[in-house]
Amino acid sequence: MPLVAAAAPLQIEVLREGDRFEIHAVVRIAAPPKIVWDTLTDYERLREFMPGVSSSRVIERDGNRLTVEHRGEFDLLFFARPVRLRLAVEHRPLTTVIARSLPRLADGSASTLHGFVGRYELAVVRDGEVRLEYDARFELAEPLPPVIGPLFGTMAMRSAIRADFEALIREIDRRRAAAPPIETSR
Repeated sequence: MPLVAAAAPLQIEVLREGDRFEIHAVVRIAAPPKIVWDTLTDYERLREFMPGVSSSRVIERDGNRLTVEHRGEFDLLFFARPVRLRLAVEHRPLTTVIARSLPRLADGSASTLHGFVGRYELAVVRDGEVRLEYDARFELAEPLPPVIGPLFGTMAMRSAIRADFEALIREIDRRRAAAPPIETSR
């Protein structure tokens, strides 16, 4: 089976006002919904396939409500910004992931994003194809460097989102190829 998970081109919109960003991304993925869901919500393994993530862990789980902590780095041309984020996450299995930032991490340090709200929506387009939509709003805790930020902030954010989605799609492809074939009854 050829590994071509992106069934339609990835579309990304990034709006920026100062240090506040709004992101909308959508892609159609040729993979079963369960594989897409399992990859998207595999927090403990994100660092293995997601660029810029050095650690990701579930701190607390209560059914479909989780507290997740991410650490990593966001690259902006010649600068790297640390990313430290603790999220209250709600799962609506196989359809929706909603995440909201919490002000402090488990160790008491401050989050590097303020007011983060993110949402993934999965919808089956047809058998074996999922539409994955992502929306997020947030503000950077530390402003981008003068000159660089205003000129390249939106481009860098778009590039980072593209890299994240491409990594996610590669991992979905890998998992899809490793999955046992589905048997059909005659």
